[in-house]
Amino acid sequence: MKRKHRGTKVLHMVNSMSPEVQHYFEIMFNDLKVHHPFFSDALKNAIIESCEVFSFKRNDILLDYGETCRYCYFCIKGLVTGRYIKDGAEKAKWFFAEHDMIISVKSFFNQVASLDKLVAKEPTICLAIPWEKLETIYEEYPEFNKIGRKLTEYYYELAEERAMWINYDAEGRYHLLFKAYPKLANRISDTDLSSYLGITRQYLSTIRKHRINKYTQAPGQRL
Repeated sequence: MKRKHRGTKVLHMVNSMSPEVQHYFEIMFNDLKVHHPFFSDALKNAIIESCEVFSFKRNDILLDYGETCRYCYFCIKGLVTGRYIKDGAEKAKWFFAEHDMIISVKSFFNQVASLDKLVAKEPTICLAIPWEKLETIYEEYPEFNKIGRKLTEYYYELAEERAMWINYDAEGRYHLLFKAYPKLANRISDTDLSSYLGITRQYLSTIRKHRINKYTQAPGQRL
């Protein structure tokens, strides 16, 4: 049986972190401060102590179908595709990149078997906190509950915005995707992008040939 590639855990000690790992945590804390500017050093240390660092190669699996999502990942760099099965075929569900929290929502929050698969599509670095340790931080540091609530509100708003895209045709959804998430431009394979949009690769090529003027294209982006 072929072994599934699951990434590599990067060892780090709280009191002797490498400058590179220190930078990873600085990136995450700066993002958290957007939602809650002030949190204690004790909370920060608890998060650092609870987190693990993972390095994934292209096509490494973060989570497979039927497994329980035990980690909440924070993407430092790289690209991860969420997949699901529909009518017996695997489809692209969503894409995660730098500064994104990565989970299978229902599986992580309820600790049940996942209907999703999470796959690295570029070399990817993530900070990851196990579900059990996250729950402990919520219990021991009430201030973190506000951060968690703000993050939930933020991602819910993004999901609601994407849900409205159903009112557009594939060409409209294509342009809305890269207008709202320019960091994904030129990084998603044609196979995954056409799967996400629910179209063929041939029609994807047609969309690219008929760019809609009302959507702004940044220089150098293949929109």
